[in-house]
Amino acid sequence: MIRFYVEKTKLHFIKDESNAVPVISYSGHDESQNYSDDYIFQETEVLNARLLGEDRVFSLDKEAFKLTQFNPTEVDFLDSELVKSSYYADVEALVKKETGATDVFVFDHTVRRGVKDSNRHPAYHVHNDYTFETGASRAVSVLGEEVVGLFAGKRMIQINVWRSIAGVVERDPLALMDATTLDTNDLVRAKISFNDMKTSEQHQGEIFALKKNAKQKWYYYPEMDAGEAILIKGFDTDESRSRFAMHTAFPLSAQGEHHQPRQSIETRTYAFFDV
Repeated sequence: MIRFYVEKTKLHFIKDESNAVPVISYSGHDESQNYSDDYIFQETEVLNARLLGEDRVFSLDKEAFKLTQFNPTEVDFLDSELVKSSYYADVEALVKKETGATDVFVFDHTVRRGVKDSNRHPAYHVHNDYTFETGASRAVSVLGEEVVGLFAGKRMIQINVWRSIAGVVERDPLALMDATTLDTNDLVRAKISFNDMKTSEQHQGEIFALKKNAKQKWYYYPEMDAGEAILIKGFDTDESRSRFAMHTAFPLSAQGEHHQPRQSIETRTYAFFDV
C-alpha cells in the first residue's frame, strides 16, 4: 500500500564547503562503496510521483527520467552472458520505442543486490554517471570511433534502463531529481574507481556529484515491480533539452530488516537519431 506523499529521508550530497575532488571507490568484495569525506548525508524530501495526478507526466526531454511498462523475457540475471544474449535486445527495443531513436546500442549492465555476497550494492550517492565531456567520450570508448562516426552531427543520448529483478521493491528505491530544478553551479566533478576483487573489473572514471540546493525537486516511484522500468537520461548532445537526471538510492522511512533487499538491474545504452 502506498501511504506517503513525501518521504523525509537523507541523501548523500557533497558538503557545501568542500573544494576538493570527491572520490568514490568500489572493491566488489561484499561491501558498499566507499566515499571520501567530501560527502555528507542531508535531510531531503522525496515526493511520491505516483500521487501527483495524471496531468503531471515526466519526460526524458524535460525532467530527464520516465517510468514505463516493460515486460522483457526473464533470464538468470546473475549470468552475464545470458543477459547480453537475450535481455539486451529487449532493452534496445524499449529505448527505441520510448525515445524515437533510430539506433540503440546496449554497452553494459550492472546488477545490484542488497544481499550478502553481492559485489554491487545499491549506490547511496547523488550522481550522474557522466559529465558533459565523459558522456561523449564514453560512447567512443564502448562503441568505437567507427560506429559513433556513422552518426556524426546527429543527436546522441545516453539512457539507463533500471528495473527490479526480484519482485516489488521494498527497500532502497531510486530518488530522481527533476532536471529542470538543477543549477549547474551545484555540480561537482567526482572521481570513481572500480577495483572489483571478484570480477577483476578495473575502471577509473569521472562523474557528476552534487551540492544540495533548496530549489531541487526529488521524486520516486514506490513499490516498483518487474513489469516497470525507469528510463534515466545520462547525457544528451542536444543542449536545448535537459541533459541528465541526478539520482541515488535512498532508505524509506518505514523500511526494516523484515523487508526484502532490493535487487535490480541497470542497463546502459547509447541511442542515436539519424534525422
